[in-house]
Amino acid sequence: MHKCINCIKHMENMENQDLKRISAAKAAPNDRILIDIPKLGIGCHYSSLTDYLDKAVDYNPKMLSAIDYLIMRFHLGAVTKLVNGHHGTVLPRISRNDKVVGGSVLYFDTDSGVALRRESLVEHLYSWYCFDYYTDDEVFFGEHLLSNKPVAIVQEEKTALLGTLAEPSIDWLAVGEGCNLTDDMMAKLEGKRVVLFPDDMNYDYWTEKFKGRFKVDNGFIQHDINEYLIDKIRSRGRP
Repeated sequence: MHKCINCIKHMENMENQDLKRISAAKAAPNDRILIDIPKLGIGCHYSSLTDYLDKAVDYNPKMLSAIDYLIMRFHLGAVTKLVNGHHGTVLPRISRNDKVVGGSVLYFDTDSGVALRRESLVEHLYSWYCFDYYTDDEVFFGEHLLSNKPVAIVQEEKTALLGTLAEPSIDWLAVGEGCNLTDDMMAKLEGKRVVLFPDDMNYDYWTEKFKGRFKVDNGFIQHDINEYLIDKIRSRGRP
């Protein structure tokens, strides 16, 4: 009988905790950010994307060291879940005040670099953090690394990483999906030298929305920007 009472109390405590979590969905707008997650807790882990990057640089020792540094700077992580034998890659979105405010888990084919599946980062951290108010969708991937360098904006996180390896004199930002680029995101970059590199899927949208204020480069509408960057990386890695 004593054990049953303890079980009932435990269940009541669990229910109360769940109610508190659900009630948090009514948080005031100013409180609507993801609870701070230590970046070191998700950093420095190898995944399907880092395996792809290793292959892309032809396993050049100099560039492999650069990839290790890239993992630390972008706080790339990994999950144990597999898709077609490939570990998911944690791609956190980190704000300028160093808060993890969302992100994605992507599963890549390590040979081709094709994204097999995209999942929300918060689903892998805490199942009850899936409320939209915990994330800030208007933070670029790579935004926490913004400096006084010129800025390049691309669609895929993978492209931003390749760009950082190929041309480190530029700050590379990614939106994840072309339609996610907003006026508020671009307003953060006013006064900077910015070039947008859309692909054929988002060229019209980015041009219509931003060409008056920022340069929109059409050089990769018909050509794969990732292949171009890989060629530059391999040339950098040669003696």
